[in-house]
This record gives sequence, structure tokens and C-alpha cells, in this order.
Amino acid sequence: MSLDRPLKIGKYDITGELGRGGMGIVYKGHDPVIRRDVALKVIRRRDLEQTDADSVLERFKREAQAAGNLSHPNIVAIYEYGEDADYAFIAMECVIGKSLRDHLLAGYRPELRKFPEILDQLLEGLEYSHSRGVIHRDIKPGNLLISEMGTAKISDFGIARLDASHLTLMGEVLGTPYYMAPEQFDGKTADERSDVYSAAVIVYEVLTAVRPFEGQGATLMRKILEETAKLPSSLEPRLSREMDRVMLKALAKRPEERFKSARQFLDALHLAFEDRPFALRLSDTDEHDITLPRTPVEDTPSGTTRLPAANVNALRRAIAAAGGSGATAAEPQAARVATTRKPQLLFVDDEERVTNALKSIFRDSYDVATAASGEQALELIHGGHFHVVVSDQRMPGMLGVELLRELKLLAPTSVRILLTGYSDLAAIVGSVNDGEVFRFISKPWNQEDLQATMAEAVTIAIALEASPPPRATVKPDNDVVALVLDDVAVARATREMAGDLCRVVHATTLDDALHALAVNEVAVLLADLESQRVDNTVLFRALKREHPQTLVIVTTSASDSELIISLINEARIFRFVNKPVNLSLLQNHIVAALERYYAFKQSPELVKTQQVRVGAAQQLKAGQSIIDKLRSITSRLTSPFRG
Repeated sequence: MSLDRPLKIGKYDITGELGRGGMGIVYKGHDPVIRRDVALKVIRRRDLEQTDADSVLERFKREAQAAGNLSHPNIVAIYEYGEDADYAFIAMECVIGKSLRDHLLAGYRPELRKFPEILDQLLEGLEYSHSRGVIHRDIKPGNLLISEMGTAKISDFGIARLDASHLTLMGEVLGTPYYMAPEQFDGKTADERSDVYSAAVIVYEVLTAVRPFEGQGATLMRKILEETAKLPSSLEPRLSREMDRVMLKALAKRPEERFKSARQFLDALHLAFEDRPFALRLSDTDEHDITLPRTPVEDTPSGTTRLPAANVNALRRAIAAAGGSGATAAEPQAARVATTRKPQLLFVDDEERVTNALKSIFRDSYDVATAASGEQALELIHGGHFHVVVSDQRMPGMLGVELLRELKLLAPTSVRILLTGYSDLAAIVGSVNDGEVFRFISKPWNQEDLQATMAEAVTIAIALEASPPPRATVKPDNDVVALVLDDVAVARATREMAGDLCRVVHATTLDDALHALAVNEVAVLLADLESQRVDNTVLFRALKREHPQTLVIVTTSASDSELIISLINEARIFRFVNKPVNLSLLQNHIVAALERYYAFKQSPELVKTQQVRVGAAQQLKAGQSIIDKLRSITSRLTSPFRG
């Protein structure tokens, strides 16, 4: 241990050093009370010049005040500010990983198959910060931390300015030169558009591998104030001309010519990445919209191609699909048609930090309400309709599964999602078997997956609202099949239990199963998760792509909650039966599956509740192989679910 390193600061045990900078030292600390690691940003009083001490400590405290009021997955959380005779410190979330600057210096280049997620997360965090009245003023790669899980978090609000504060002196220039907006060089007031400019420099650098302006001192300042950046597509030919237009607007010299918000910039980037134009309203642009210089652009070099239109914001895409073309994230077309209001979401969690973060992510697209307990949520549910309810599992009083069970009775057309940060397999399986949960979202969440899941849930909720599930009657029908894969004993028992309700087909190989799916009207598939002959996890995912109406019942002795959750989310498993199999329980599940299947036949629109996102089954070559084989067999078949 360094002789210079303290053993303890405040209540925190010091376990290491994470870095040093102009504003002090960052130590790794440990909170012995709640047993979590923290990052401690520390200023030693002895290192300060007497004349500067008050202003430096004031700025340091201002950082804690600015970021301490922010609660978002893409912003480093502040836990505490403290001072003693030797130190002033800020205790914050300890992000295990590296900064974007470290990654760029190590040669990081995105593959550009889709818009880089870290840029999404940067702008999401900025949008939230600005909505809370906090301007960062020093956005740069060194202040964007990337966790080992790939989550980007904005740090170092050390020169951030609260809107209500007058502590920033007129003419005081703060920031990092390469990423500073032109107005910051002149000492003018920075606002949201200044952060948008700095973020645009990062976007430019990530996409093209160079900064828009290089140089030192006065040379760099002159370029930022006077010159126009090279077109990104001239540096990276896979980028579109539309990306050129968007980037030049974001890097405009005058703040009024830029995008007004991080959200507007992010939406434009997603469309430009697909080579689709971003149309601004006149009120957004005034008379200052950017026109690209009409310079010739070289053809794309041999061996490279423009990116296909495949990465529209998942939220916008799914909502638009529910209601037709022309929908936007801010006002979904489906919502306008069905209710003339935005879809209603309810988030339930006893941690205010979590509900605040979720609200900030979705408030532009939906009407969002929050509750701190199951009891409070039920009061809101009694008072109005919610399309989607997302509940934490572990809460004081009523557990999440209990709340969703109540919700199923009170509002059967509401889509129910369980948010959980731990692995309680019994609760997970119980929730699915009782039909209470549409999806599971794990903490910490992936924001892109979260938005796509919510869009799917809203789409389904709107369909359910328009056509509530009928109570279908199961009747004897020899044309409807229950397909049992591999397990001879289960096949024999299923024949006895099914009686004349359906015909039971037994398949011992994957090829037999695919053939049976192609030539029969298969309502139910029963399969052993631990089969030694077939990788059923691949089959389950592929099946939901081609036959979403088929209900899957899985027998298993697995204790891997992550596997179970992935199968629920990616393959829409209908029911789980623990081994050794309880035949009475299995019979109940088969009857429930047949009821659901007949409901689908009466209202085919409800099959949407079983569909999975495109791509989930294609992540493995084996999954695509199954799909191709199934399509080949079914090319001669007309299904009641295939127009």
C-alpha cells in the first residue's frame, strides 16, 4: 500500500486507488455498514492553494449537489458528500470497467452493424440530466465510463451547473478543448445545446475514428470557432449522406442552429444510420436549418456497402407496427387510434431511484405512473386502466407476483411484467404457470432490450384491449394435435389424459418433430428440457418464429433461473412441469394450453401475445437451420394461422 494512501475516509475503508486528476484522487472504498464497494472522489485540503481553496471546494460540493439529484442507469450514482479536517469527498457508484477514452486509445472501433449502444446510452443519460435542469459542461470520452457489462455511465459533474445557481462566473471557461462547444470558448452561458455539441464530437469520433477538429491552443480554438468539420461519410464510407447532415447540424457553431435536445439528436442519429431523412418541424429549426454543401461524394469503395435500414429505434418500430405507418415515439399511431391518448404504464418498485430511472426512459412515449408498493399500485389500478404494469418482485408487504396475480383478476387485458434483481426460480416458474407474467426483466437492465420489451408489451396490450381473449371451450377434435418429443412415458400418459380432446403424436427425433409440426395442426408441444437427443432450447426459440400459436409445455429438473428466464422471454414457454412429473398437474396444463389455442383460433390477433422479437431464434446457426428445415416442409401446407 502507498504510504500516501489513507486507511479510512469517513466511514469508508480505503482498498485501492482508481485514478488521479486535476480535481483530486479517486480511491476505491468499501462501506462496512451496507457492505458495498464505492468510488471515493477525494480532495485533500493540503493540496489546495489558500486563495483557491474555497472556490475549488465549492465546485466540488456543487458536483455532488448536481449529480446527487440524478437517478438514471446511464449516470454514475452519488451516494454521499462529506468533509472532515483533512478531506472533502464524494462517495459514488463504483463502476468496474474503463472509460470510453481508454477504449478509444486501445483502438476501439464499432462494427457499425447497428448504431453503437454506448452512444445511445450517452444521449439517454444527457436527456435525463437536462430534464432535471443539470448541464454537464464537460462531456468527453474520459467522463463516460463503460462497465464490464457494457453499460455506459456519465461521470464527473464537477463543472456542471444547476439552473438555479449563479455560482458560475461570467467569462469562466471550463471544459476540455477538443469537446468544448464554441460558445464555451467565449465564456458564454452553456446550456443543453452545449452538451449536445460535446456529445456530437464523441459520436463523430466513435463513428469515424478521428475528432472533427485537431490541433493545440489557439489553432484548435480557431478551427472550432471558424471551420466546418469534414463530412463523416468521407472518413467512413459506410455512413450515409443523411448522417453528414445530422452531424453538421449537431456541430453547428451557433447553439440555435443545433438540435434543441439530446433526444432530438438521438432520434435523428437513428434515422440517419438507416439513411432515412430526419424531418424537423419549422418550430424546431426556425430559420437556421442546415443545408449540406453540394460537394461531390465518391462512390463507396469496392468491398464496402451502405448499411441496410435495419436499426430503427426498436420502441418506435414496434409501436408503429401496432398502429400503421406514420407513428412516432412521442405519439404512437396505435394509441391515437385506439384511445386518443398515449398508452398507460405503471412501474412498481420500492426503490425511488429505479422508478425515477424508468419514468425518465419512457415518459416521452407513454403516460407513466409509479407506485412504491403493491398496495399503492392496486389503488391506482382501481382508479384507472394501465396497458402495462411492471412490478419489482421483492418489496415490503406484497410481493410482485402477488400483485400481478391480483392484477390478472382486476385487469386481464393489462400486460404484466416482473422486474427482478435476484433468482427465485420457484417464484419465476409459479408466475408463468399461473399465467401472471408476460416477461421478466432482470436488474440491471439493458436499455435497448427494455425499450423493445415495453414496445412489444404495449402492442399486445392494445391488441388485447381491442379484442379481449374469449373464454374458449375445449371440445373433442381429432384434427388438433398434442406433440410429445422424445419422452415415451410422457407420450403414453398424455394419450391417456387427453382422451378424445386431441390426437397425441410422439416424435423421437428432431426431424420427426419438424415433420409433425408441418403436417399437423399442433396446438401443444411437450418436451423434456434435458433431452439427450435434441437441443430443445434451440427448437423452442425457432418454433415461436414459425408457429407462435403452438403452446409449449416443458418438463424439467433444471435449477438454472437464467436459462428459465431466457426461455420465457425468447421462446414464450407456456408452462413448466418439474420432474418427476405430476400427471394431474400436467393434465391441467394441457387443458389450459388447449383452451388458449382455441382462443387463438377464435381471435387470431391474439397470437401476437406469443410472438418473439425477430432475431432471437437466429442467434445460433442451429436455430436458423431448424427454421429453414421447417419452412421447407411447410411449403406444401396450408395452416389455419397462415393467411
